[in-house]
Amino acid sequence: MPTPVILDVDTGYDDAVAILMAAGHPQLELLGVTTVAGNAPLAVTTDNSLRTLDAAGYTNIPVIAGAHRPLLRELGGSSDAQSQHFRFPKAREATPGYAVDWLVDTLMASDGEIVLVPLAPLTNIALALYKEPRIVEKVRKVVLMGGALHRGNMTPNAEFNIWIDPEAARIVWQAGWPIVMVGLDVTGRALIPPDDVARVKGLTSKRARMTGELLDFCVQREVVGWGKPGVQIFDACAVAAVVDPGMLTTTHCFVDVETTGTLTAGMTVCDVDGLTGHPPNCHVGLDIDYARFFRVMLDGLGG
Repeated sequence: MPTPVILDVDTGYDDAVAILMAAGHPQLELLGVTTVAGNAPLAVTTDNSLRTLDAAGYTNIPVIAGAHRPLLRELGGSSDAQSQHFRFPKAREATPGYAVDWLVDTLMASDGEIVLVPLAPLTNIALALYKEPRIVEKVRKVVLMGGALHRGNMTPNAEFNIWIDPEAARIVWQAGWPIVMVGLDVTGRALIPPDDVARVKGLTSKRARMTGELLDFCVQREVVGWGKPGVQIFDACAVAAVVDPGMLTTTHCFVDVETTGTLTAGMTVCDVDGLTGHPPNCHVGLDIDYARFFRVMLDGLGG
């Protein structure tokens, strides 16, 4: 039986690839996509998500808009620049309602087998926990893209998704459910080289052709412009880890999120050595088997 998943996204190019992988992978059942402000304002992330699914033929998968700003802070680091790469046709508007309500209703009606895959700032998830704490018992596990063990990409210590809304992230980590953190230490080791980009573009499915267009943009920006050895599709790593958890090397430790530090707000504090004495609450990703990751990507995009 396919694993039921819900993706919570702030759709830019990497969220879009993750959505296409989840929608198309035979081992996953994508129940719905909830959107939040992050990479771009909420209207843009919702529109990008609709265009991604609709152009690939998945008009039956609901897209529900959620929080338009972080819990306590102004929305920082947001841009609508990525929308220029989403020229895919749109066939519908977002499903009526509020993502937080939809999450609570869907999870509470489930049998506890849903895997929640947040790929964005964690505002929607924190609000759902506030509305109905019992959703913790209805989620098989949370596999999120966010955080970092060693260094950030927005500040020296903070990764983007956590930096946008650290208060929400702290609520999520303190909720008491199983969490797998697929952070920068993992995504930075899953760089897709140009040869493998070409392999994706050689697939014939709609979702593969769309992914090829998005990867072309990334190749120009990262491989050519920034001199990286490959393209980093952050969010795809979390979706792949749902399909094949063994591709990750992890450490089980206590994680909390810094919310008040002048220089460290948004830092995921990983107590790898057990210095705090708190029990482990997260499997923190340290490394990824690239060959297994790319195999899952091909399986999700092919056909």
